[in-house]
Amino acid sequence: MELNKRYCIVITYTTLYRTGSAQFQRAAETLRIKKQKEFPSLDVICVATKSKNDFLLVIEKLKLSETYIHEFHFFGHSGVYGIMFGTTAWPEQLSPFEWKQMQWPLTANSRLYFHACRTARWLAPFLAAHFKVSVLGYWWYTTVSSSDKKFIWKNNLAKPGDVFIVSCPGRKSHGLSASVFKYLGRLNLYPMIEYKPADGQPDRSYDEVSELYEDTFNDLSVRKDEWRWLHQNINFKKTRTILDIGCGNGAFLRQIASHVEHASGADASGGMLTVARQKAEAAGIHNLDFTKIDGPSLPFESDQFDTVISVLSFRYLDWDPMVQEILRVLKPGGQILILDMVAAPIRFYEIPKLLVSKFKNYVQRLQNPKYYQALSRMVSTPQWQQMLKYNPMRAEHEYKWFLQSRFPESKQSCINIGYHSRIITFNSGPVHFKSVQKTSFP
Repeated sequence: MELNKRYCIVITYTTLYRTGSAQFQRAAETLRIKKQKEFPSLDVICVATKSKNDFLLVIEKLKLSETYIHEFHFFGHSGVYGIMFGTTAWPEQLSPFEWKQMQWPLTANSRLYFHACRTARWLAPFLAAHFKVSVLGYWWYTTVSSSDKKFIWKNNLAKPGDVFIVSCPGRKSHGLSASVFKYLGRLNLYPMIEYKPADGQPDRSYDEVSELYEDTFNDLSVRKDEWRWLHQNINFKKTRTILDIGCGNGAFLRQIASHVEHASGADASGGMLTVARQKAEAAGIHNLDFTKIDGPSLPFESDQFDTVISVLSFRYLDWDPMVQEILRVLKPGGQILILDMVAAPIRFYEIPKLLVSKFKNYVQRLQNPKYYQALSRMVSTPQWQQMLKYNPMRAEHEYKWFLQSRFPESKQSCINIGYHSRIITFNSGPVHFKSVQKTSFP
């Protein structure tokens, strides 16, 4: 630490989102006492943050007081793309766009710790690259323990003693058998994973796999469940203009081009868009255009599209700012359709649906062997594995809570189910409003 600068340790915790508020507060207090003994000359700030604005206010106060962060700790819940605030009735999350706008009072030796589930999958490497400091998080889910050396169930918070947020195998990550061994105290804790600025933030786009993707998904009708749902829910009698966000190689737009007056595709991958344009031109289709987007904005006029769709791409978007943009470009009374793959463990009552999905998948493999051979080649390549590593799936409940809160009249369903993931759908129905509750992004 530089002698001419004032430093502190900051500990924050969430209080409303889902359950666990009391445990997070106790864990934060346990850490505060430990850090006060470890760094007696530093101020240790411990504060509850109920919302995104509460969280941002903590940072702003430090900047105004010209105090630098030696260590920052967050206790709470997290989705794949970062920490959560608010409530499940109106969940809030700091989007990548918002993180990029932040300027924290940090030095090269500052360290950030996120004691929340799955924060090592995306958030930690992203912030390490952005803030140029070491960032630590957990890869798996977290739990409450009375020890930080091994999992010991803290079943009574009324009793005095330390509380820790730790990570170890359990039902959500490794199934029911892992949960049994967890409560028997037979499983080791997972350590926090550290990312340094040198680790960087690799290319998350599909550029490196664009040709493989085209070989695999040049005909989306082979994905019969998704294809059927889209055709059942797009009202082609009313849809004259359509926008596909995350259009990829443009295969779906090429296949419906004859049903609409004009269709636009938007994607962050320049490589995929090059393929989309080439394929449309080769097919002699002239009512399509493809646009590269960068960040949570859409380069289209307001009230331009009858229908906006996102197929297997919504997980990558900055949800709050992008929803605002979708509402802006959507015509009054237009509809929003989302189809995506999400992470969710199989539930006992879903086993019959799982068996049906597996049987349908087996039949489709027999009917479309070339597609499944191309799919197998693509997913086994290092480029695809690298892309997946930095594009993790969101959890099913993240989608449900976010979309239901913004679109209370919408319909959501599951059309295909696997052991650890599933395909879910969202149909907004006719949308007549142009904005949702104000959020804190600019």
